[in-house]
Amino acid sequence: MVTGTLHVIGIVVLLLFCAAALFSLVFGLPGTFLIVLAALVYGWASGFAAVGWSTVGWLLALAVTGEAIEFGAGAVGVSGHRPSRRVAVAAIAGALVGGIAGAPLLFGLGALLGALCGAFAGAAIAAGSEGQSAAEAFRAGLAAMGGRLLGFVVKVSIAVVMLVVLAAAIV
Repeated sequence: MVTGTLHVIGIVVLLLFCAAALFSLVFGLPGTFLIVLAALVYGWASGFAAVGWSTVGWLLALAVTGEAIEFGAGAVGVSGHRPSRRVAVAAIAGALVGGIAGAPLLFGLGALLGALCGAFAGAAIAAGSEGQSAAEAFRAGLAAMGGRLLGFVVKVSIAVVMLVVLAAAIV
């Protein structure tokens, strides 16, 4: 009886932690890696009976993929507009600075808005400094912002897939 109760409590704690990890993505935190950590701890606590090393490995592969896609999405969005390494790097740097600067705003939700605005500003400023017109610089900024938003959506989608994989393992 006690073992069954502890198992249910463990699953509830795992699900709550995973829900918090999913929500943390909005704040710019690496929630996909938090899901991997939760699966690893749950696997260890349960003797890797339900969540084995293969499940943890797949979750880790998905987490790395999601983070890489989000990181490079702003640069890829810009490169589709008008290829320039300098504009792409500026979009990434702007997103990082904007995410950090926006984090204290709106109870942490400003991190996502700051990253989007930072990607826009970084790409637009860099494009303008390369001699592009204001309209071209604006389009480059919009492309970077759109790429960053797409990266975020893909990362959240991958996190949801991770939760489905984890749920399938523990059921």
